Amino acid sequence: MSTKIELEYPYNEKWKSGYLNINSDGRRTLSLYNSHTDRSSTQYARYLMSVHLGRFLEPTEQVDHKDEDKTNDNIGNLQILTIVENNIKTHKQPDINLTCPVCMKGFSRTRTQVAWKIKTGKKICCSRKCGGKYSHK
Repeated sequence: MSTKIELEYPYNEKWKSGYLNINSDGRRTLSLYNSHTDRSSTQYARYLMSVHLGRFLEPTEQVDHKDEDKTNDNIGNLQILTIVENNIKTHKQPDINLTCPVCMKGFSRTRTQVAWKIKTGKKICCSRKCGGKYSHK
């Protein structure tokens, strides 16, 4: 479901209308339209930061959620990072300590390695060997 919003500067200079969409993860995307053949989209956080600064963001600028909650688009929670800074921030997060559901051995993984499994409620095993044993249970 999408909701039509009144676009603000600088977006209202380039686009006739905008529709706010919320995906299954709760993240907001803004669909931008001039016509059926002239349309685009952007992350809502990027739109909010552009409106806040009064300019379009550069392709090298990324909008980061300080609290890591991608659904929290409060302007105070948003910051601009370069691609390199954002990658460093993402990868310097502490490892997650886990216990293998098969062998009960402790192990750790980076958030990036297990984010999808955590989000979908999948079990995380210490190795492919244990993962194979778990899937046959």
